Amino acid sequence: MASSEFGMVSPVCADAIVRAARSWIGTPYHHQASCKLVGTDCLGLVRGVFREIYGREAEMPPPYSADWAEALAAETLLAAASRHLVPTQDRVPKAGDVLIFRLRRGTVAKHAGLVTGRDSMVHALETIGTVEVAINGWWRRRIAGIFRFPGVEI
Repeated sequence: MASSEFGMVSPVCADAIVRAARSWIGTPYHHQASCKLVGTDCLGLVRGVFREIYGREAEMPPPYSADWAEALAAETLLAAASRHLVPTQDRVPKAGDVLIFRLRRGTVAKHAGLVTGRDSMVHALETIGTVEVAINGWWRRRIAGIFRFPGVEI
C-alpha cells in the first residue's frame, strides 16, 4: 500500500488504470472539461481516470487558458502531478503510468497521457479528441516526468 494526502491507499492494479483510460477513447476534446464521452482535455482525462480509480477528485484545478503554461512560465503540471502521484525514476514507462510532456524544448511541461502498454498511451488532443497512440520517438524525447497512481501494483 502507498500513502497519499488521502491517507492509506488500497492496492491498485495497473490493468484497472489501463481499462479506465481506454474507456475514455472517443471522448471529444473540450478545454478544461473532464466528462467521459462528453468532453475532456489531457488534464481532464487524467483527473477522470483518477476519479474512477479512487472515487474522488485529487484536486480541482483553477480555470486555465490554452496558453497557461507559457503565460505562467511555471511547472504547474509537474507540480500537481508530484502532489497527487508518485514520481518514478524508471526510464521506461509501464502500463498505468502517467506521462507528462514538454511539447517544445525549453518550454514548461503542459501535456499528459496515460500509458496503456509498452509503446502506447491514451491522451486527449485538441485536433482529434481522446485516442490511443504509439509512444514513438517523438513522444519519448518529450517526456518530462513519469508518475504512478498511488498504490499501484506493477
